[in-house]
Amino acid sequence: RAAAAAVRLDSEDAWSHAALGSVYFSTRRLADALSEFERALRLNPNFCLVQGYYALALSYAGRTEDSFAAAQRAIRLSPRDPSLAIYYGIAGYARFMTRQYDEAIELAREAIRHRGDLTGAYRVLVVSAGMSGDAQLARMALAELRRTQPNISLAWIAKYVPLKQDSDRERYLEGFRRAGLS
Repeated sequence: RAAAAAVRLDSEDAWSHAALGSVYFSTRRLADALSEFERALRLNPNFCLVQGYYALALSYAGRTEDSFAAAQRAIRLSPRDPSLAIYYGIAGYARFMTRQYDEAIELAREAIRHRGDLTGAYRVLVVSAGMSGDAQLARMALAELRRTQPNISLAWIAKYVPLKQDSDRERYLEGFRRAGLS
């Protein structure tokens, strides 16, 4: 309610649209989230935090090339940003979704280099290694993921990762299965 009220009070404020987009994203309203993030970016094209959130929403919506481009823009806009690890993780996720597993692994490792507790980057590393056939890396990454997210399970992923396409969700889950997650 507060985010919607902020937009009503000042529809030209990029932060208000970013907040409302984040609320929509967290409630799995991807189309609405994308719309709000796009509005925020029209108001402030250099808003790297929104570029990052926009990239993630695009990826979950199945628009992986757009997602990768948005993540790369966030990285370029603010190469010393405190959220840089997240942007690398999102870029890695986009590459996983396009089956570019080796690049996804490298981007996930870069995210982890910047922030060693980034759960999302470990997820990308696990599934990319699993799908690429690198069982040893997949198991090691899964052990690290369990350290940062002890409750991780296939059921948790199915419930909380808002992938729009069933085929994307199934491939994501398959990467975890290949790593040994149940």
